[in-house]
Amino acid sequence: MTTAPGDHEQALSALVILRPPGEGPVVDRLTADRVHQLIPSPSVVQTVTEWFASRGFDVGEAVGISFALTGPRSLFEDTFHLPAGRPGYEPLGLDALPQDVARHISTITFAPPPEFGPDNP
Repeated sequence: MTTAPGDHEQALSALVILRPPGEGPVVDRLTADRVHQLIPSPSVVQTVTEWFASRGFDVGEAVGISFALTGPRSLFEDTFHLPAGRPGYEPLGLDALPQDVARHISTITFAPPPEFGPDNP
């Protein structure tokens, strides 16, 4: 999906949840007393965030087990091999990512839009 000069393409922001050391989904093991054990190593964070930044995404600072990923809809479509115009609120598949990046990610998800405001009377 390309935009003409002057067009303002919709920006999307996703939350990347990193895979903790060990096996299994992070949410199955997340408790306040164990959160420090689930934080990925700095080298894992660097590998994943640098790859997304090299693709052109704005990458937020990693906090705990996650970081924000922001970019135009077309960048998400190109990176994740999505059809143009696909709704942007279901979790993204990781199959299009390089294995050395995907293996460190538990999920990439979007916050659903609010149920109020100008677009939702």
